[in-house]
Amino acid sequence: MPDTFVKNNLSIVISFIVAVFGAGGIFAEFTALKDEIHLVHERLDEKILVITKLEDRILTLEKQVEYEKGFLEARKKNN
Repeated sequence: MPDTFVKNNLSIVISFIVAVFGAGGIFAEFTALKDEIHLVHERLDEKILVITKLEDRILTLEKQVEYEKGFLEARKKNN
């Protein structure tokens, strides 16, 4: 009896098998994209931290330069 069902509905069985493999392929692609997005997100977080540290360092250097400018100007005025 199962053999007659397969013979009579071969196109439906093949379509079902193709749909299952197609769904598996689509799932694999979405999983790969998800992993790639997580990797890009982690790298972006690292770059944001580096940029923040550099901005803080630049701000500290700018403060130091302005302090030295003010110190030198005050020294010239006193002499």
